[in-house]
Amino acid sequence: MARVITRGVAALLLALALAGCSGRAAELAPAPRPSVAPSPALAPAAGGSWPQALTFTGDVDGGMTRVLPDSDAARSECSGRNSRSAGAWASALYGPVGADVYEVLVTVRPYRGPSTYRAPDVVVQVARPDGSAVWETSAGDAATFTVGLGEESGTLSATLTNLSSTATKLRLDGRWSCRT
Repeated sequence: MARVITRGVAALLLALALAGCSGRAAELAPAPRPSVAPSPALAPAAGGSWPQALTFTGDVDGGMTRVLPDSDAARSECSGRNSRSAGAWASALYGPVGADVYEVLVTVRPYRGPSTYRAPDVVVQVARPDGSAVWETSAGDAATFTVGLGEESGTLSATLTNLSSTATKLRLDGRWSCRT
């Protein structure tokens, strides 16, 4: 069930972001561009996958250094440069953490371009692709998401609550990247 909700939210936000690239964007005045330091680029990973430098601690321990190649079960994507005109950012990154695969879903609303965003404007969710375990930023959980100038890399720092127990936590820190 959680996976269906996660994929539905990601698909909706990506559709909104991509739809924002249509003619409606011309009607809106451009938003002022916040000043933000460029995020250091991550070295390209073998096989052309998007490199990550995300550290998981707490309920899940390990690191995500890359996303998996696209498959029917897992497709990493992000709205990236297409986000501003829609006013929403969404990314779904599927990658290995140890021997298991996890999805990292990030949504930002309202999205105003490269900047630093904090909860509640940013929501972070980590899940096993089969939905058997889901953590999400909840009331009182801190989350900071920075989007670099190119809108395809940045940093993430978040504390997430296990949705089935509400007693255990997952911490996620590091650098992310995507391609649009």
